[in-house]
Amino acid sequence: MGKSLKWYLRRHSLLYKIRFRLVSKKRTDSQLEKYCYNDINPINNIPDIYFNINQNIFPIKNEDRTDLKKALKIARWLRNNIPGGAGLGKSSETTLRKMIKGEGGVCSDLAQVFNNFCVINDVKVKEWGLKIISDNPSIRGGHSFNEIYSKEFEKWILIDVSKSIYFYDLNPKQPLSVFEYMKLKEENKKIQFLIFNKKIVPEKKRIKALYFNSSSFPFLITHYCNKTYDYFLDKLDFLPESIVHGIIYLTGKSYVFEFPIRQE
Repeated sequence: MGKSLKWYLRRHSLLYKIRFRLVSKKRTDSQLEKYCYNDINPINNIPDIYFNINQNIFPIKNEDRTDLKKALKIARWLRNNIPGGAGLGKSSETTLRKMIKGEGGVCSDLAQVFNNFCVINDVKVKEWGLKIISDNPSIRGGHSFNEIYSKEFEKWILIDVSKSIYFYDLNPKQPLSVFEYMKLKEENKKIQFLIFNKKIVPEKKRIKALYFNSSSFPFLITHYCNKTYDYFLDKLDFLPESIVHGIIYLTGKSYVFEFPIRQE
């Protein structure tokens, strides 16, 4: 039986490729270093559900934790309380509600909600994606992860919420930033990862296929205004997500995929 028009509008790879090309740009490392999700997504724009759920993540108020420890606790709670499933692509409130109910959620959905929990817990955050050129269908769709700023380390630190890992060179107490990871990868130096969630056992082969593949390229997702996307995704919920994202693009309020120039 042939697939419906609705399926093609929602899932067809051609629409994804067109959107990817339209929103992709190149930037220098220094330009990307300055970007922060929190700057365009103030705490008062985060939906109430995040504040309610946050009480379960941090039941003790004013608990003294470093930025990294707060980020890891958020990541562990999300991964341990969200079974996962199909990709959602909904507004941040709907996405979190569905994931908590066990109605889906992939790496990009986890990265999306992790951003907002970081904002309300005063942790600076970014969201990254991996473009992967491969014939392997299990990784061809790419991957999403985050980066948080640690005041104690005075640097950005790469955190993969869905895989419950961060990377390090020789000292596991010195986690790597995205640019440090990229530099070590380019120099073909050893990169190790630490699993920070005892309840999760990620598949090491898949992590290597995602992060150590010579044909995987990180890009930073910038200009994502959570309030804007929530508005359009909720108001136009009757339309396929690809059409909604196209409308947002035409309004000039779309997110941007920014690739570090150093990859050329």
